[in-house]
Amino acid sequence: MRGLDHHRVAAFVVGLLMCALSTSIFAQGLVSRYVEGEHYQAIEAPVATPDDDRIHVVEFFLYSCPHCYHLEPEVEAWREQLGDDVAFSRVPVLFGGGGQKYARLYYAAQRLGVLDEVHADIFRAIHEQGRRLLSQSDMRAFMVDHGVDGARFDAAFDSDAVREKVVAAGEMMRAFNVTATPSLGVAGQYWISGRSAGSNDAMFDVADYLIRRQREE
Repeated sequence: MRGLDHHRVAAFVVGLLMCALSTSIFAQGLVSRYVEGEHYQAIEAPVATPDDDRIHVVEFFLYSCPHCYHLEPEVEAWREQLGDDVAFSRVPVLFGGGGQKYARLYYAAQRLGVLDEVHADIFRAIHEQGRRLLSQSDMRAFMVDHGVDGARFDAAFDSDAVREKVVAAGEMMRAFNVTATPSLGVAGQYWISGRSAGSNDAMFDVADYLIRRQREE
């Protein structure tokens, strides 16, 4: 009887150890389910990022994209919980007939220092109010409605600085091989789309995994 008890105790201890081991493995690598080439793509030629010891994350978006519009609240919530060692930015893509103009609108607002105030309203104007904002005059009227002087907007919209930003956005798109919006670039090395991640919301989980991996490296 005593030998049987010893066997039971030994089996119980082994069970506990196996449970602890599996829990540790799960805690350390629960994201092993994310596979390169399946859930995210590695960039052939890594994109240079600022040398500031931060992990740079970029959202590729298009103002006229309904998926980008619907995901915007989640993007903002996720952005808020990123650590201090993560730098978040956006790149407007140049898809379609309106991509170039929307990119210029984005960078003009940035140059005028009002981007944070108008970014969500641009989405709402297009997707809720039916204002396509495809012409410079329509964009100017929108910005005037938001307290921006029309002449200042035109100057920013037509500036060389904004044109250079749009060119750089196109280069960034090509570097990450962006084919869909919304999508995410991480650390200048990885690109995540909603299709590869499984859904647009799942992109954040994949990005969190890649960010954690960058921290470990």
